[in-house]
Amino acid sequence: MNRFVPQEDMTADQVMQCSYEAAAIIRLCENAAWAIQTGGDAAGLSDAIGAGLRTAHELVGVMHDALSRHEGQRGDEA
Repeated sequence: MNRFVPQEDMTADQVMQCSYEAAAIIRLCENAAWAIQTGGDAAGLSDAIGAGLRTAHELVGVMHDALSRHEGQRGDEA
């Protein structure tokens, strides 16, 4: 369940929005890592990267759960 909508109630648009949010967080983490490489505040930025990646991981989990509920797991099909 994400913070606002239980995954069983998520629409396709909400799943897509969740994926865009996760992608945006990952991009921010990438930029923070680049800032560390170019002399930024390593301690503060590394904490921010960790927090961002944990949030992105949570969002990806919500997407997986929602898709699994809607479509079922299709990994066994070949």
